[in-house]
Amino acid sequence: MRGRRRPWILLPLPLIVLTACSPAEQPIVALAVQDGRPTGVLVTCDDRDANIRVFENDHQGEPGKSSLIRWRIGGPPASEVVEVALLGQPPEGWEVADAVDSPATEADIELLTEFRAGVTYTLDGSSRSEALSVDFTLADLPRIGPDQVLAPNGHNSKVISRETFLRKARDRC
Repeated sequence: MRGRRRPWILLPLPLIVLTACSPAEQPIVALAVQDGRPTGVLVTCDDRDANIRVFENDHQGEPGKSSLIRWRIGGPPASEVVEVALLGQPPEGWEVADAVDSPATEADIELLTEFRAGVTYTLDGSSRSEALSVDFTLADLPRIGPDQVLAPNGHNSKVISRETFLRKARDRC
């Protein structure tokens, strides 16, 4: 007697193909504080190109006009872990992206030049894959110790040791 074929066995194949199209976001970026300044820490997964972005995520522009206030740098990482003082000088070989209008969106893009109290910012980045973002305010900075970072934790962020973050990020590469 012949067994019946089960079509549900083939169902996972299309799901695997669809999910393989874009890599999932990874916990490869965190926020540190160095010399009192917010600093982006990116594990580059040994990629040849990387970038770090920070933007205001609760900016309210003029009614009917959307704007994005951001600071973005990119370039070839000199090491596996890149640390950049946000809004500061980029590492050698990296460049700060100009603030230009994006034809893909209907938003005016402005250069973020200072952090302000009461504003929520989002830090993200990418190398081989996109980073899970980290939301922060200036009030979060005193919570981050010298050997600690504010790292993604599900839909939130939490303060963890720098070594724990680096180990977990390297495991995700």
